[in-house]
Amino acid sequence: MAAASMMGAMPAAPPPWPALRDELAIHPAGRNRDGSPAWHLSDPVRNQFFRIGWLEFEILRHWSLCDPVRIAEAVAADTTLAPEPDDVVDFVRFLQQQQLLRAAMPKHQASAMHWLLQNYLFIRIPLIRPERFLRKALPYVSWMFGTRFLVATLVAAVLGLLLAARQWDTVQANLRGAMSWDGVVAFAGALVFSKCWHEFGHAFMATRFGVRVGHMGVALLVMWPMAYTDTGESWKLEGSRRRLAIASAGVMAEGVLAAWCTLLWSFAPEGNFKNALFFLGTTAWVLTVAVNASPFMRFDGYFILADALDYPGLHERAGRWAKRWVRRTFLGIEDPRPDAVSPRFAAFLTGFAFLTWLYRLTLFVGIAVVVYHAFFKALGLILFLVEIVTFVVKPMFYEVRTWWARRAEIRRSTVGRWLAVLAALAVILLVPWSSGITADALVEAGIEQPVFTPFPARLEQVSVREGDHVKPGQVLFELSAPSPRDETAKADALREAYESAARGAVALDRDGVARQVVAERMADQYDVQRQASAAELHRLRLVASEGGIVRDLDTTLQPGNWVSPGSRIATVVGGTRWRAEVLVSEADRARLVAGSEVTVYPRGRWNPLHGRVIAVDNGAMEHLPSLMLAKNHGGPIPLNPTAPVKDLKPASVWYRVRVEGDGLEAPLPAEELATAHMEGRRESIGRRWIDSALLILLQQTGLGKEG
Repeated sequence: MAAASMMGAMPAAPPPWPALRDELAIHPAGRNRDGSPAWHLSDPVRNQFFRIGWLEFEILRHWSLCDPVRIAEAVAADTTLAPEPDDVVDFVRFLQQQQLLRAAMPKHQASAMHWLLQNYLFIRIPLIRPERFLRKALPYVSWMFGTRFLVATLVAAVLGLLLAARQWDTVQANLRGAMSWDGVVAFAGALVFSKCWHEFGHAFMATRFGVRVGHMGVALLVMWPMAYTDTGESWKLEGSRRRLAIASAGVMAEGVLAAWCTLLWSFAPEGNFKNALFFLGTTAWVLTVAVNASPFMRFDGYFILADALDYPGLHERAGRWAKRWVRRTFLGIEDPRPDAVSPRFAAFLTGFAFLTWLYRLTLFVGIAVVVYHAFFKALGLILFLVEIVTFVVKPMFYEVRTWWARRAEIRRSTVGRWLAVLAALAVILLVPWSSGITADALVEAGIEQPVFTPFPARLEQVSVREGDHVKPGQVLFELSAPSPRDETAKADALREAYESAARGAVALDRDGVARQVVAERMADQYDVQRQASAAELHRLRLVASEGGIVRDLDTTLQPGNWVSPGSRIATVVGGTRWRAEVLVSEADRARLVAGSEVTVYPRGRWNPLHGRVIAVDNGAMEHLPSLMLAKNHGGPIPLNPTAPVKDLKPASVWYRVRVEGDGLEAPLPAEELATAHMEGRRESIGRRWIDSALLILLQQTGLGKEG
């Protein structure tokens, strides 16, 4: 019993010292940004490398001492470094995690389903091993790496762009032709060729510097094929300039292709060869800028920036600086500086990390939406959630878990300040402060008299001009028509005849009274017809029913011209009243009620107009009420691209609100664009966002549909 107690009280024996894997190798890697030496620890089995600093190199050099304390003391004795045993233990732990020790930490074997969920967005498929071909072909393409060829390419690029600018109409016509099926096929062929050219640029530059190109193949990015070249062994190059040259070679190769194709396109005869040059010249530089130049994903732009800064692992190391800033700013946790860099470079790394996170968040959400729409709804929704959880929620969860593990280091005063800021922000977003609604409108005069002829007539006299002010009852136009005039004369003659017959019937002895009655009735009938014809003739004197301004006068009409009833001769607008048609969204329509106050600001006028809501449409507008509102014609409302422009069908859902008011100082000469400010029910800023998100979820999941 006592022996057992003594054995239990004895300290546990230290674990055996792990051995390094035999195939590991160390290569010089130049110097870090702070001037300290650096090395690459390579794992040839997995074709990976790890950049280590002076301390890690010295620990590996004294690895045979097999004890953290002795290693730390030996390093301190042989160098100016002052490591602690814990530093040695941390480095051992890192080697275990990266599978660089013989007794390495066992790696969890993921299931096939887990691997598929993690990697279905980006899958590499090796196709060829081009090492032998590249070495044999290099002497035949080495002239393209010379200074003379690069200068000639620069001159070709300038000349090609100048010549293309001088025939810009032809360039636009070719771009429009690319929208056809033949154009799409040609564009796809040019894209394949330019991307293969791009990858061979990487491959030949790597071979030129003695770097082995393991393989070339196709990578599937969200099932979209992309060519790739394995230049992973470029880390063996000690100088960053050569690594930068290999990373930039693809973009430079496409630039060379674009320059010469653009120049040759200007001189080539019409035909398939010229069309091929056009597609090669456009796809080469457009897609290079759009895809490869981005430093926020691991494309060429990232490696170019990392090599230009001589800062390997840019994303990961910048992310550590950004996490340090977040923890210190919001939680008060003081982490050690991840790297020995200047304050200005540290600020750059922090900002770059935030931009990278924002870019990736946008990209991953976009990919999730693409994946959602690429499959049927059930599978699409599952893949959408997998995408968001894996690439957005999971990293955030890990960081929050780190905060919780280090909660003892959190400063309450710092958290309290930020909680107060969040509370104030919640109040601003969730409390219904705003009752105002701002919308686009079309305002016009409240009184508008279109001037038409009642029947086909000849214009005799024009008494007004465009812009004239007229009074109520003032004659605008005088017309004449032979048919009503002839009918009046005929009716007048028949009336007189029957009146004479009625007077003569009195003298007759037989049936005199009856004939007199009949004649008098016929005379009365033709008198009514004469009066009606005279009224018709009076209608040909077109007068102003209200005072106002003459506008839209048809200046092509001259005295003696015939006018049809369907032709508007002019319009009289006037009075102090006005009306407006305001276009509001569905959310704003729900907040409006009849009688709400409205202030309208016509464009180009200083004085606003004050009115009230008269009516709110229950149905969405099918067509815009005026061409002036269409964005294609300078208005604020975009049209639906799938519908003909003449239909004026809006791209979004709009509801019409009718507004009327009084107080015009002068009649509006024409309808004008305006901005309307209305009062509705109060609503919080965040309410609309929440309602919009819920509506999208209901629409996409089908829960909002009635069974």
